[in-house]
Amino acid sequence: MKHLPAETVRLLSSSQVINSVVNVVKELLENSLDAGSTSIDVKLENYGLDRIEVRDNGSGIEASDVAVMAVKHYTSKISCHEDLERLETYGFRGEALGSICAVSEVCVTTKTGADDVSIQYTLDVTGHIVSQRPSHLGQGTTVCALKLFKNLPVRRQYYSNTKKCKEEMKKVQDLLMAYAVVKPGLRVTLTHNKAVVWQKARVSDHRAALMAVIGAACMANLLPLQHRQEQPEITIQGYFPKPGCDYTSSSSSSPDKTFVFVNDRPVHHKDILKLVRQFCSEDPSCRRYPTMMMNIIIPPSTVDVNVTPDKTQVMLHYKEAVLSAVEAMLVSLYGAAAKEASPSATGQVHKEPAAEGCSEGIIPDHQNVPQISLKPSDAEPLETSENTSASACDAAGDASLNQTVSSSSSSEDWIINKSLMDYEHVDFSLLEDDVVSQENAKCLEDQEPNELSAESWSAGQALKNPVTGDCLEPVKLHVPTTAGDAGGVEKSKRSPLKKPANVIVEKMAKLTAYDLISNRSVRQPLSACALFEQETRAAILQEDPRVSLQDVTTAAKERWESLGEEDRKKYEEKARKALNSYNLQKKQASDTDPSTTAGKKQPKVDSPQSRPQGLKRKSSQQMLDKLFAPQPLKKSAPAKLSRSLPFSMAALRQSLKRLSCPSHASPTGIRLINRLSSHAAWVALRGGELMLLNPFRVEEALLFKRLMEKNILPTVRLETPIQLTDGLLGGSEYTEVLCGMEKRLPELSGDTYFSDPRLVANGFQVKLSPGTLSTERHMELTGMADCMPFFSVADLREILAAIKDRNAQTVEKCRPLKVTHYLEGEAVRLARQLLLNPSRDDVEDTVTRMEQQLNESSQTCIHGRPFFHPLVKVPEKD
Repeated sequence: MKHLPAETVRLLSSSQVINSVVNVVKELLENSLDAGSTSIDVKLENYGLDRIEVRDNGSGIEASDVAVMAVKHYTSKISCHEDLERLETYGFRGEALGSICAVSEVCVTTKTGADDVSIQYTLDVTGHIVSQRPSHLGQGTTVCALKLFKNLPVRRQYYSNTKKCKEEMKKVQDLLMAYAVVKPGLRVTLTHNKAVVWQKARVSDHRAALMAVIGAACMANLLPLQHRQEQPEITIQGYFPKPGCDYTSSSSSSPDKTFVFVNDRPVHHKDILKLVRQFCSEDPSCRRYPTMMMNIIIPPSTVDVNVTPDKTQVMLHYKEAVLSAVEAMLVSLYGAAAKEASPSATGQVHKEPAAEGCSEGIIPDHQNVPQISLKPSDAEPLETSENTSASACDAAGDASLNQTVSSSSSSEDWIINKSLMDYEHVDFSLLEDDVVSQENAKCLEDQEPNELSAESWSAGQALKNPVTGDCLEPVKLHVPTTAGDAGGVEKSKRSPLKKPANVIVEKMAKLTAYDLISNRSVRQPLSACALFEQETRAAILQEDPRVSLQDVTTAAKERWESLGEEDRKKYEEKARKALNSYNLQKKQASDTDPSTTAGKKQPKVDSPQSRPQGLKRKSSQQMLDKLFAPQPLKKSAPAKLSRSLPFSMAALRQSLKRLSCPSHASPTGIRLINRLSSHAAWVALRGGELMLLNPFRVEEALLFKRLMEKNILPTVRLETPIQLTDGLLGGSEYTEVLCGMEKRLPELSGDTYFSDPRLVANGFQVKLSPGTLSTERHMELTGMADCMPFFSVADLREILAAIKDRNAQTVEKCRPLKVTHYLEGEAVRLARQLLLNPSRDDVEDTVTRMEQQLNESSQTCIHGRPFFHPLVKVPEKD
């Protein structure tokens, strides 16, 4: 770490002030991400006012930097103001930790990869080290802030309201969700008062990360979208609501599910959010925010993050170009019709540059449609023609813009060059009727409209059914009638003193399946029929999973009635035993209840008033003597039979040398001595060292390796095949990799299926369909494995990336991350089915296969635990 120059400090200084819990968490979280952390734990106590702890597994703080790690304007991320043009980290000022020290008590525990043990440092209000001591924590950094705002009583008083504290907790959770979305490989955990509030595991891509944050239901309404632009260099990628989906299910009343990032940094940009809402919302004036994720990647030199102290607002040097790129991307997904509806609602008009050959008053042929005015006036025809020409120029401008900007989306397959208006579905006869009606407008104005009076409306005679001619009643009361009622009218005229039967006036006791006996819940005994129904219910549902619960109960009762006498006695015996056990527990609870023994004789209590004055309380020394007095010898258990065996170190050394000689040693150089039954392991001789071998870990690693190489996931045919496009696969280079993979011979229909083992073993079935004169050849995903949740095209893209980037030729190297985790679980499951006490021959066979199939660097199981544990080295001399 180096101190920033005075000129740089003057330009970057923001007078960083910690004024909330979320500020502390944000600064510490960004420091952890800058250190390359993949796992971050955030722990709060009393909403962060008593304790805030952020723990990561990053690179740690070097010993040479510890002395100035919390001193203001010391940082290792930049050295001068010009470095901001190449900024790749979240922090850069060097003020965060020093500002936290000013309002709390800070302890920092850190350990690098080269350190032997972690050290905990206690800092003062200026950021200097007060004390240090060793710690047990592993590699990474843990920052703990205690007694937040201890020297700011007014700020601490602000959080005395529970509502404010809960709002702050929600802000912390939203912050962690934002970074969890943009960092898929990050594991995040939020804990409050030792209870896990929210957590997210490591995932492979942004889709899985977004699904972990917003849920699978919201993710089903989103589509992936990518956009690239060369001049200026802009890349936009994210997930947006599907066109035509239900807006209430793809939006929320708060912006906590609207994620906007600039260079992987969560930001609040009103103009970008306003533009997205214009396209996504049905009514731009509605205060709802779409559920989406957008990441804008631009060169660091074109963005200024040093705008606000919390760095949540940025200044874009090419703001208009970025907004135009965002708009072009949204037009490719939603069409220009969504944009046309927005100016009328917002009161703003957005003009696009006109294309060449398109001027005012000239309308292209494909846009030459009749313009019908519903309110004719003298100036209307000219205004209509100008609007028509402007819309035509806008359409041409959009077309020229789409030629220079490449947008790729999974929705390209069904979005077809939308025009500004679709006139195929317009019924012009209705419009002509409107024009005719306008000509007769003056005649209609002379006529008096049929006004609805309050009396006719309340009497139900204002409106009539045009078909039957009956009067339409605004409200109709349906009163249930009984056999003794004349028509229900007298039924409704009740006495005001009589309580209605359908209103709950007091809480009634309700029978439950449990009784509270002696301060613990005890399940009530079931009858014989209920026990039979409980066991039969699972069998009925297995036969027909779609059957209703009422049908299940009816079928169970029918089987009970047709049950034999002997089987019925078995269930009656079970019910009787359950009833006896329940009565016994109830009796024991009643015997120990003080309220039930009130009338019985109570034991005599030795109170100070009843004790004679001559007798004194036993001294403490007497009580200690009684407590530590030698206890009488109890009857000992019979001693186990044992016998002594001769032993000498020389004889042991000689035996070990004889076992390790080439004539007795195994081909692997490992010799089994005997089984250690207490640890389910084997003592083995390896060279001149006695080691403890765990054969189950070896079998687990061998099973996992065999599954990775040879296991073929079962494929299930999809009801609706997924067409594979460049946008869905991530680019044309991935499509080329897929086309170059091994295929079968074409079938009679001309379809060709891929037979490459790297696809088949991972559960993917891809079909290549022949093209026609009007269409090109295209690929479809017709089958996919269903043994894993959320298995999708993203995993196919992961296989293609392994082949493209790492030139992976074997199945083992092309396994996606989800498949690898699934096979790890299968290997553990199979290893648990092995014999608990394998014979010597089985263990020797395991050791031989380990030496043949696993190299020396792979001497650990799936969970990273070693096969061998060193015990002792056999000395060569006495």
